[in-house]
Amino acid sequence: MSTPLICDAATLTQALQSGDPDEQMQVLDACFAVLTDPTLWYWVIGFTLVCALVGALIGKYKNAVVRDTLLGLALGPFGWAISLLLPRVVAKPLCPACGKPAEAADKYCRHCGAAIGALPK
Repeated sequence: MSTPLICDAATLTQALQSGDPDEQMQVLDACFAVLTDPTLWYWVIGFTLVCALVGALIGKYKNAVVRDTLLGLALGPFGWAISLLLPRVVAKPLCPACGKPAEAADKYCRHCGAAIGALPK
């Protein structure tokens, strides 16, 4: 009776250097079994969703929910750190006539020409 193979770097290196195709195939099968274990994928998906949720909470505070959710989703805790270091997003004022966003310094709407803020005296 043989002992079950463990998928680690030492076992992989030993199998690849041995030159025995049967041993290499057994090690690759053991590694494939580890990678396709459903428990591993449940943890990976759960961790990814938690990272995205924390990123969304940071984004809610910073007025950049989509940006920070994607950072948390893609980079995990590193994305949270980046989100916290990025500046807060300031909402642009809306034109009272057409409702489209305008720059804060604009006096007139770029879309319809209506006055946005106080007119110069």
